Amino acid sequence: MLTSSSNIDTKKQLPEITKRVISLSILLTMFLAISNAYLALKVGILASASIPAAIISMAILKRKNGASILENNLVQTAASAGEAIAGGIVYTAPALILIHFWSDFGYWENVAIALIGGMLGVLFSIPLRKTLVTQPQLQFPEGKAIAEVLRAGHAGKISFSDIFKGGLLGAFLEFVQTGLQVVSQQAGIWFKALNTVWGFGLGFSAPMFGVGYLVGFRLGVSLIIGALLCWLIGIPMTGLLNTKHLADANAAEIAQKLWSDNWRYIGVGAMLTAGLMTMGQLVKPFIVSIRDAWRSFKVSNHRRSLEPTEADIPLIYVFGGVLLCSIALIALFEWQLPIQQIGAPNQWAWPIILTSVLYVLIIGFIFCAITGYFSGLVGVTASPGSAIIIAGLLFAAIILRLVLGFSVGADIASSKLAAAAVTIFIGAIITGAAAIANDNIQDLKVGYILGATPWKQQLMLILGVIVAALIIPMVMQLLFKVYGIGDVLPGLNMDPTKALPAPPAAMMAAVTLGVFDYNLPWQLMGLGAAIIGCFGILNQLAFMHSKHLSLLGIAMGIYLPLATSTPLFLGGLVSYLAKYALMKQSLNSDIAQSKKRRAVLVACGLVSGAAVMNIVLAVPFILGQSPDVLAIMPEHLLPFAHLLGLIAGGAICIWLYRVVVK
Repeated sequence: MLTSSSNIDTKKQLPEITKRVISLSILLTMFLAISNAYLALKVGILASASIPAAIISMAILKRKNGASILENNLVQTAASAGEAIAGGIVYTAPALILIHFWSDFGYWENVAIALIGGMLGVLFSIPLRKTLVTQPQLQFPEGKAIAEVLRAGHAGKISFSDIFKGGLLGAFLEFVQTGLQVVSQQAGIWFKALNTVWGFGLGFSAPMFGVGYLVGFRLGVSLIIGALLCWLIGIPMTGLLNTKHLADANAAEIAQKLWSDNWRYIGVGAMLTAGLMTMGQLVKPFIVSIRDAWRSFKVSNHRRSLEPTEADIPLIYVFGGVLLCSIALIALFEWQLPIQQIGAPNQWAWPIILTSVLYVLIIGFIFCAITGYFSGLVGVTASPGSAIIIAGLLFAAIILRLVLGFSVGADIASSKLAAAAVTIFIGAIITGAAAIANDNIQDLKVGYILGATPWKQQLMLILGVIVAALIIPMVMQLLFKVYGIGDVLPGLNMDPTKALPAPPAAMMAAVTLGVFDYNLPWQLMGLGAAIIGCFGILNQLAFMHSKHLSLLGIAMGIYLPLATSTPLFLGGLVSYLAKYALMKQSLNSDIAQSKKRRAVLVACGLVSGAAVMNIVLAVPFILGQSPDVLAIMPEHLLPFAHLLGLIAGGAICIWLYRVVVK
């Protein structure tokens, strides 16, 4: 059982911040920032960066005499910021592309958004640490798992080769699938019958199988339910109501158009509703926990420990950092916000900027507290933080709409677009802060368990924020130029089926424009809300508490393409079957945990290796102005490529299963 810092002899000062820790942190932060930026655009789901960072760190530092568990903890603390920054900016900035306000990702604008939001998240989480990491109501499931991995690694119970094998396989498959295109990433059958279109498809992408294994069976089942509802039932029914599309093109193109015109908006409404419902379930325990923690804090405040394991960055520096971030935020908003274009009088410019900064600081701190609490309650991966962000975004948009009214300005359409952009900029900063706080509180809990020094962890998080903020904008621009995002394709003759969906950004763009423009199909979004409402009722009536479907997973299954949702489900199914088979073997707990960890490491390797290969491939794709420049498979052999894809997907599933049960 994991306890507090008493498990480590705090009198014997183990090394923490060292030169090798700093250099390795920078490298791993870059690596994990790249992989999670790709995943955020591709799926809208992030793979936890902490465990692979801890494993890689231990694999490298074990060769160095005297490498301590606290050094490895600091490396994973900094590297996990790469995941959090990706969640902050990649979930939001593409919305500016999708509403056609930006034509590409300007580097310095995005660096500023990521850096300011991330720094505020670190600073806001510092005064929350003592309140949250000591709460008995908060189990920190992922935080305890990370601490256990670090301990197991230092006890010699982890095979470090598994993550590297997975990485090599993931990179190789991505090269032959995306680069050479001799192995298909997806295959589907669509046909016209009974006055509509019918069909289904499968995806064979290695990182999607890996992510599916990591997120587990519950989310995988939820995703496939949403996918079946959309593609197997919804698309044919919509085709019956839109028969004019049936003569336009082939069946696959018709299905894609029906999704784009109808089910995409149903999915947005479903995602928004699912997130808000999930958040609503956690609000009451959050309020109760914070109230109890505040009472405890007032009673024990005069007896604060001065032990190193209780030392945060001093509050004077925190306030100074917030002040500097506020000044930087004023400069960013003055530089980027299209105040003149929204049609407001000139004298309103500075009041709007200053009010926006104040809104970011107040709402940002509140959201950091909420997401930090959620990371302790359900973990970082399952935290419904996107719902909080959308709620804050809606509130800001409604305020701006009421203040402006759009009764001024010659070009009303341009004014609405500018107002939507202002709202997304504000939301991007708040999202960055909340995402980092969500991750930061978990990392601080890991440090609390292991006996780390909080202020050193906080410094390493700042380092991770800086490195990730400098890297991720370049990754977003590379991927955008190669694949496009949503329905925005920057090059000629680009394949819309290969565009990155960016689900959270698409939801943000749709909701924000919806406040300023009444042309969005609110009935379709309302249908998505009704679908999730029905599943919410079924959750309460038909399932035990431990077996609830993920409402957000169902909503994302509606929105995501089949090439993404099906391998996610299959990966989750393999996870369930492997764990069930392992349970039947009646092994002792240490061996069982070791087998489970091996499969997790392989899955992490699949995700990371494929993501890095995608960035490598982006270079020749951009130079050749096409993602097909390396393709060598003749078109008449496409069925053979589909067969190879099916074999590759099956081999990955079998490998993940055998890693656990053999």
